[in-house]
Amino acid sequence: MQNSRHLYLFTLEVAPLNVERIYNPLPSHLTLMSRFWSRLSPDEIAKIVKPLFDRTQPIELTFGESTQLGPKKVAVHLVEHNHSLKKLHDQLHNLLDATNVTYEYPQFVGKGHKPHVSIREGDQFTAGHKQMANVAYLIEVEIKADEHLRFIRAKFNLNS
Repeated sequence: MQNSRHLYLFTLEVAPLNVERIYNPLPSHLTLMSRFWSRLSPDEIAKIVKPLFDRTQPIELTFGESTQLGPKKVAVHLVEHNHSLKKLHDQLHNLLDATNVTYEYPQFVGKGHKPHVSIREGDQFTAGHKQMANVAYLIEVEIKADEHLRFIRAKFNLNS
């Protein structure tokens, strides 16, 4: 285990991401697990969660109304909180808790999880849009002044 702490999050794919690429900001995605701090390396985290994603079926995302969330009033498309999405979030939450992570925004984890996709320029999503999420990503965040660089550390194909 390393001494330094890493800041991570997990997303479900809405727009494809490339492993080892750096994004600022991320393209359209659904935040599966809000930002958390861990002393584990990306490889260690990936090894812990891979069996969960291997046994998870692709999840249908149903887009709802647009709104603003959080203290920064970010424009988002709400996503229906269906059983499959809730189950995956809860199981991931349990795995991460067992590794003693610290959530940056604990109010958005567990019962406070509000599935949404941040609105990006060029989005064509409307209420009722359905899309399958077949991929999850582990993303490491590095904060440099006002920039939040997002490194795509691992890609997990959901069992199909």
